[in-house]
Amino acid sequence: MTMTELDVLEPLALTRRHKVVLVDDDPAVLSSLRRLLRREPYDLLSTVRPYLALSWIEQGDVSLLVTDQRMADLCGTELAGRVRQMSPDTIRVLLTAYPGNTLVHHGLAEDVQWLISKPWNDDALGRTLRHLLHDRETRSVAPALPGRPSWLPGKGLGRIARAAARGVGWGIGFFGTTDAGGIIPH
Repeated sequence: MTMTELDVLEPLALTRRHKVVLVDDDPAVLSSLRRLLRREPYDLLSTVRPYLALSWIEQGDVSLLVTDQRMADLCGTELAGRVRQMSPDTIRVLLTAYPGNTLVHHGLAEDVQWLISKPWNDDALGRTLRHLLHDRETRSVAPALPGRPSWLPGKGLGRIARAAARGVGWGIGFFGTTDAGGIIPH
């Protein structure tokens, strides 16, 4: 087993509690996500109302947003776009049952950094969010690459994604190659 595979199997230590915002118009999905993440070192805020999530993010210090795509008030890619403008260091993850939707692909151009399809694999989702936050912490002192937040490395997350795919059997790929339970890094 390589060190990368071991990192995927063992939870990464985080240096602080992170504020994580969950947005989905289905209360059952929010309940599942809260249950899945309840033991993580996160302060979880969840809502069915995207505009409430925006007010939380506007207050500052939100490390990660997980949002559904299809919602009545505001679609996930629009929400991610607004978050990118007001809080560019907030990691933006789209959780959707419709990863092939052209609106999703349009939003991935700049606003969404990770795409995770529903239904998800609990272990893989939990580890992916932990890795994203860990990378955000470790990259916060690195110089920014053009057009990318300073915490998002050019290649590092691809390595993690490939290791996660081997470690937990999740389908991970690039744009347009996801399946149920898969992730698309952008």
